Amino acid sequence: MDLDAGRTDSGFFVTITHRNGVRSHVSATKSNRVVAREMRLLGSDGSYVSQQTDVQADAAMAGGRPADDPAAWGYEDEARWGTLTTAPGQARVPSEQGAYHAYYEQFALAVAGKGPQPVPGSEAVHTLEVLAAARLSDAESRAVDIAG
Repeated sequence: MDLDAGRTDSGFFVTITHRNGVRSHVSATKSNRVVAREMRLLGSDGSYVSQQTDVQADAAMAGGRPADDPAAWGYEDEARWGTLTTAPGQARVPSEQGAYHAYYEQFALAVAGKGPQPVPGSEAVHTLEVLAAARLSDAESRAVDIAG
């Protein structure tokens, strides 16, 4: 999407084929006032599909803070839990508790020299490689392999 300030990404669809052959599909959009994201994982024994939200960001925007109720913070509403489908049938899977605040706590410790980085630089580099590959794929309308 092009805005006066320049190009902005309003949505994406990424298919990842992992080394072990498992395929993951992740998509999100904010185009035309639609706010949606979906995670679709396909494996040899079944699939998992989730249309989760960013429950922590939503809570923070509403004025909530993790310290207000740490035990209840960061849980997705049951209506938005993912579905695992295998040969025996389907099962709803509760989302794990989100804990963005744990990242920032670890970051503060690392800056103070009292702990490891929450995300090693090598992992950050891999994230940038994925983002660059997604941009190249879009620009050239082709699949892009990432060695690693």
